Amino acid sequence: MAKRILIAEDDVGSREIIVMHATNHGYDVVAVTDGIELLTAAANERFDLIITDLMMMDLNGASATEIMKMQGNTVPVVAITALSPDDIHLVKNKFVTVFHKPCDYKDLFSYVELLIGC
Repeated sequence: MAKRILIAEDDVGSREIIVMHATNHGYDVVAVTDGIELLTAAANERFDLIITDLMMMDLNGASATEIMKMQGNTVPVVAITALSPDDIHLVKNKFVTVFHKPCDYKDLFSYVELLIGC
C-alpha cells in the first residue's frame, strides 16, 4: 500500500508541482488549499506525512500544526516557506524540518523517503 501524504499549499502552481513530485515518487496524495482544510483532512483520514506551506489564508501552517499536535496527531510535518530563516525562528521547532522556497524538490523528496520510505 502506498504511503499517504497530505499537502497544504495555497498557491496553485506550487501545490501542483509538489503533488506531481509526490505522485511521481509513488505516494498517494491529498492536496488542500489552507490550514482549515489541512485540519479537516488530518482529522478524517490517515496520513504518513504532511507537507505544509507556512503562510496560507485562513489558518497558517504553523498554527494548524500546533492544533494537530494538541489534538494528539503525531504525523511528521514538513514545512515549506518563502519566509527567511530569521522570520521563522519562533515556529521552526514545530516541524521535522523546513524547506525554503524556491524548493529543491529532489532534496525534499529524498528527505521524505528517509522519513517514511516509498
